[in-house]
Amino acid sequence: MRVWMTLGVIALLCVGLLAQQKPAPNPIKTTVAALLENPDKFHRKMVQVEGEVDDIKKKTSRVGNPYTTFKLDSGGKQLVVFSYGHLSVEEDDAVVVVGKFYKERRVGRSTFKNEIDASPKEGGSVRKKE
Repeated sequence: MRVWMTLGVIALLCVGLLAQQKPAPNPIKTTVAALLENPDKFHRKMVQVEGEVDDIKKKTSRVGNPYTTFKLDSGGKQLVVFSYGHLSVEEDDAVVVVGKFYKERRVGRSTFKNEIDASPKEGGSVRKKE
């Protein structure tokens, strides 16, 4: 009898935890030009854009966290992409970027404008275009 009650309680807890999980939001498919022309419309929203990698930098922060930044170039328009980790993309690669767009974001004493945070912990990704 106790075994069945314990199993029932565990099952209820599992169902409750699953119900609390939020599904990942579908990103808005857009262009670099559209993001730059109307940044207020996309601020803090998940977006998906395509372009070429330019000016890539793979660095490590003072506290030891690896990160990558690059400019995403599409039709002569550029914005910055940030992601934790050292990404497996190189200069001039055609990529698809999914991440949260920020018109302006402050991190510590720094201010970043027109940036996509493509970090996996934010639900983002950077992959080579097929």
